[in-house]
Amino acid sequence: MNEKRDFVLGMLVGSAIGAAVALLYAPQPGDATRDMLKQRAGEAKDRAGELAATAKEKATSVAGTISSTVTEKASTVRESAMGVVDQVKSTAQDLVERGRSAVETQKQTITAAVEAGKQAAREKRSELEADVQDDMETASAGMGSAGTTPAA
Repeated sequence: MNEKRDFVLGMLVGSAIGAAVALLYAPQPGDATRDMLKQRAGEAKDRAGELAATAKEKATSVAGTISSTVTEKASTVRESAMGVVDQVKSTAQDLVERGRSAVETQKQTITAAVEAGKQAAREKRSELEADVQDDMETASAGMGSAGTTPAA
């Protein structure tokens, strides 16, 4: 786009310079040449103003297009980022839930093992108390008949 503008601007400037040089060497009186130069300069000024207005319109249009494109891309990036954030949240929640489940399972296993240990200790205590009771009864029976010999 810059190349076209530069080309058109170059053509206009070149044409104006060429016209000025041609007029200077033309076989006209000085007053007529000066008037013609003023007229051509005015035309060139008007044409330059038109070209500037056209360039401004095109620049505004391009700026609007770029702005809307940037806005669209920013929106797309924002949506993608939100999708990633949601996915990370979901994955994190899933991992936390799995961790809680694993801890609960281990807690239940440990509780069951502790209860089994307590039950085994109670049973062993009862067994030992019964053995002690039997030993005491045997020892007591043996002392009560100290003068007699146990039958073989």
